[in-house]
Amino acid sequence: MKTLLKIALLLIVGVLVYNYFLGTNEEKASSEKVFRQVKEVGKSIGELIAREKEKFADGKYDKAFENLNRIYENLKEKVSQTDLSDEKDKLKELVNRKDKLEREKNNLENDLQKDKPDEDVIERGEELDQELQELIDETTRLFDEVTSKEDPN
Repeated sequence: MKTLLKIALLLIVGVLVYNYFLGTNEEKASSEKVFRQVKEVGKSIGELIAREKEKFADGKYDKAFENLNRIYENLKEKVSQTDLSDEKDKLKELVNRKDKLEREKNNLENDLQKDKPDEDVIERGEELDQELQELIDETTRLFDEVTSKEDPN
């Protein structure tokens, strides 16, 4: 499948280059327009990668993981003092997910430090954002659940 896509891409580029240099005026204009659009897309991708780098430089993810660690320590204390076995299992699952996301964050950060990051670095950053938000939401629900069972008032 990758080979087929590469061949198709080469054919498209070949036709565009041919039209740009040897085509009619209309074909030359069309090819020039495509080249300008590709250049703009390249700039946009560069800007997105720069923004992802800024997120890491600002410590956005580090702060989120530090806060989650504090919440999990607090929850561990509360859950260990009670008979909440379902909540203990859920907490263990959330901690494992956090650890996995933290590893992914580190991998993504390392990839961003390369001269030419992977093509999918932007998509991976967006997935990390989404998964981290889901983890925070689930952690909040568990925290509310544990505190409501802890305080019967």
